[in-house]
Amino acid sequence: MATRWPSYGTEKGGRERELARLQDQLRDNERIWAGFRRIEIGMIGARTPREVMAVLVNEIPQTFSGVDGVSLVYYDPEYEMTRLLEADTEPAFDESAFVPISLDGLNSLFAPSWKPRLVPGDEAVRKQLFPGLAWTPRSVAIAPLVLHHELVGALNQASRDAGHFVTGQATDLLEHLAAVTAMCLDNAVIHERLKLDGLTDPLTGVANRRFFERRLTEEVVRWARQGGPLCCMLVDIDHFKQVNDRHGHQVGDRVLQQVAVLLGRDRRGADVLARYGGEEFVLLLPGTTISQGAAIAERMRAAVASEALAVPTGQPLGVTISVGLAALEQGSGPADKQVGARLLKQADAALYRAKKSGRNRVVSALEN
Repeated sequence: MATRWPSYGTEKGGRERELARLQDQLRDNERIWAGFRRIEIGMIGARTPREVMAVLVNEIPQTFSGVDGVSLVYYDPEYEMTRLLEADTEPAFDESAFVPISLDGLNSLFAPSWKPRLVPGDEAVRKQLFPGLAWTPRSVAIAPLVLHHELVGALNQASRDAGHFVTGQATDLLEHLAAVTAMCLDNAVIHERLKLDGLTDPLTGVANRRFFERRLTEEVVRWARQGGPLCCMLVDIDHFKQVNDRHGHQVGDRVLQQVAVLLGRDRRGADVLARYGGEEFVLLLPGTTISQGAAIAERMRAAVASEALAVPTGQPLGVTISVGLAALEQGSGPADKQVGARLLKQADAALYRAKKSGRNRVVSALEN
């Protein structure tokens, strides 16, 4: 029998088609990750539960083709989330997308494990998870919202396409998005509670000095009991009095607001950012060594220095900050009433040295 040799042209064409397919898949993956990142940034920047819901309900269907509806079911026994969502009308979203659910109903969605589920859609699913939809989903993704090791709700996506959400597909992105959603909702609720409790600075929207002092006491106790470092930073806007004198207090207020946003841009959920008074801010970073804190402070300093702040006069304004930091290192000693005061005093002394040595710099309490 004659030997049949493969065609070079056919083999080359196959490789080119495979390369084109991989390139298309890479572009799709990049688009998906970029979409997830935009949604995450939108939720992280949200200050109210309503803003978080608007990002989810409005942005997910616009970002991802094949997703035609979004809802969030939530265990809300005290109606706190419901009241917070009803407290305002902006930003707008389909309010039927928020679905209170009983604890038994919520647990039934994820028995036996708290993992995302990809299931076929039907009328029963629509009534339970998407009561505001005028159509019956053909496939559905259900991702658990877990907060402080408790199941609190589910982020749900519906598709008209029966093949869009299919068992066996990877669910790691869904799980990640649900985790960010749970964290951002919790932060937004805490923010609303702070406003109600008088613990938020009304100008900048960050915590006030009273809240910081409460958290400082709590974190020092936790440091003494559990170990781990605790870093404290004091931040001062350089020459802020000149900003007020030259441009007026309206511009000064705007500078304070924008600097607060920049300082809180990469803040973790456990970190505290507060306005300490006047043009001073204070940060408390659990689990952060003084060297790690110095690196974080330097990134904040550089971010502020490079930002042209938009102010009411119309001419962008540049400002700088000085930062002093100190830390309680792991196993530093027992907690008494003076530990927090000493930590703050050390950070204040470092800030003084930063200002005396030229401003627009970071100084650690370890530096001479």
